[in-house]
Amino acid sequence: MDQIVPALETTLFDPSLSDACGDLIELGIDSLLDDGVAKSIPIVGLLVGVGKTAQNIHDRNLLKQTLRFIDAFNKKKIPQEKIEKYKRKLQDKPKYAEEELGRVIVLLNSNVDIKRSELLGKFYKAYVAEQITWEDFCELSDVISRMFISDLELLYKINSGEVRNTTTCKVYRVDRLIALGLVDSAVMSMQIGSAGQSKTERHVMANELGKIFCELCV
Repeated sequence: MDQIVPALETTLFDPSLSDACGDLIELGIDSLLDDGVAKSIPIVGLLVGVGKTAQNIHDRNLLKQTLRFIDAFNKKKIPQEKIEKYKRKLQDKPKYAEEELGRVIVLLNSNVDIKRSELLGKFYKAYVAEQITWEDFCELSDVISRMFISDLELLYKINSGEVRNTTTCKVYRVDRLIALGLVDSAVMSMQIGSAGQSKTERHVMANELGKIFCELCV
């Protein structure tokens, strides 16, 4: 962490470096490792250096996840005064860099799906832009780590009102979103069959956390 946190911080907040990360995503990992310019980017050079050639799956995955995170963080520009304010915070109290960027690195290191790192980048951007608090970011990042990525589309449809009840979707997928605290439900109807089997249909709607989640994912 002693080296990787400063390397991520430098890359994340230097436009000339962070913009280059978006271009690097289009390259295959092998091409990326052969690119001398890519290695001049602090976070890339460090991750490649840690594994010498980053040939093992673990290092290659962390490199991909980190690049996707940085790219998502920079998709929409954050007001410069917000960035400068956050940078001053990290410079004045280095413990925040260790706590906050350190948490990001741990999460990226555990990701397998690229989509999780993309969402993490969007949520971290919202935090730096002061749209959400650090506690909000931690809660949302915990949701990302536990959710099925395949349930994202259903969440978006519930939030937009395209899906309003369980007659038009898989109930077990709704249950997973409810368990994550993103969706609320209410009984709509109940049927009891002759064999004693019952079936309950429910109204579903995105709750406050679910709405924030969807809003920040745009």
